[in-house]
Amino acid sequence: MFDSLRENKYFREIVSFLKQENLYEKSYLVGGSVRDLLLQKPLKDIDFAIKADTIKLAREFARQTNGSFVLLDEFFSIGRVVKDDITIDFAELRGGSIEADLRERDFTINSMAVPLSLEKIIDPFEGIKDLNNKLIKMVNEENLKADPLRVLRAYRFHATLDFIIENMTHEALKRNAYLMKLTARERLKDELWKILSVIDSLKTVRLMVEDEIFKAIFKPSEHLQIISDIKAFELMEMILKEPEKLFSVSLDKIIQKQYIYICLKFAAIFDFQVSEMIKQLKPSKKERRFVESLIESHIRIRNIETLVDKVRFIRDFEKILYPALIYGISKDPLGYARSWFYRRIEDFYRKVYLKNKKKLPIIKGDEILKLGFEPSPIVGEILERIETLVLAGKIFNKEQAIQEIKKRYLLTRQE
Repeated sequence: MFDSLRENKYFREIVSFLKQENLYEKSYLVGGSVRDLLLQKPLKDIDFAIKADTIKLAREFARQTNGSFVLLDEFFSIGRVVKDDITIDFAELRGGSIEADLRERDFTINSMAVPLSLEKIIDPFEGIKDLNNKLIKMVNEENLKADPLRVLRAYRFHATLDFIIENMTHEALKRNAYLMKLTARERLKDELWKILSVIDSLKTVRLMVEDEIFKAIFKPSEHLQIISDIKAFELMEMILKEPEKLFSVSLDKIIQKQYIYICLKFAAIFDFQVSEMIKQLKPSKKERRFVESLIESHIRIRNIETLVDKVRFIRDFEKILYPALIYGISKDPLGYARSWFYRRIEDFYRKVYLKNKKKLPIIKGDEILKLGFEPSPIVGEILERIETLVLAGKIFNKEQAIQEIKKRYLLTRQE
């Protein structure tokens, strides 16, 4: 069972360090690390509970091994060391013993420990049994109240592990969900993003809507109604799984950054109020701007009627064109049945727009002034119109551009 752990270079390095610090007998591998080992998942996070000053310990381990130290939680005395793609958490043993420590944890599947000798599993709440039954079961309700983020974490395990939430636990989650309004926004966002990063998160999101978890997370205002759009979310996930069925590019070309994938799904759950909702989660600037641009693109795409409208839409939202098209389909009243409209935009973009974009600029501002115009905002208006007509495939060279300018602007002025 623990053969892979014995061969893990990071684990061996930590054990050697803890022996050096005379903490070998006072240290335990705990929580998610034990769970993932039992599920035969690769270890990306290695968590220890140690009867020691763990923040000081983590600093020293980082110094000796050229890792990066992060103060994760000063109140609970948790220090993190990051090495390569691995995070190593040193947490102070709570309650004076490993049994007392495990008693304060969230769910039975996370309330197991292994001594560094790897000779046994300490499992006071039958976490192994619940792992085998694919069950998320609380240790006790008071632990949920002590840290309300654990409510959302239950839904995260529902999504990432595809486990069922035990009935009594489920009722306790709903009963205590309102306490999440007291939880740090960054922590809530981290759990939500983990849920949405799962390819098949529809089942979990649907359950969260039914349990009114989003209403518990987000603070309403007189301008903010929390309305969930499960139909749009379902369609969004379906498209993201196989975008090649609709468009000419693969998912890795559409989603070049993970935050785009997650924010697309987040935006699909809600409606235009999503711009205000994401602000409550303390997003990065990129995340906030992306969601705001997505909502703006949706307003614009609904008003496309002419070829010029189409060109201006593509020009203004070219950087997020495919996410905007996918979001548009998910929110379209006709849904997938109207996907032809969005495919035509992409088809025009590839076959006409990109080809004509290479011709720009066909005419410059100083050349327009030589036609008899004074420096004024109208020069910018002319440049914008000519660029639009070039991108639309209506003007192909400078001569045609000059003819268009004379026809539309100079003749009008003479009249």
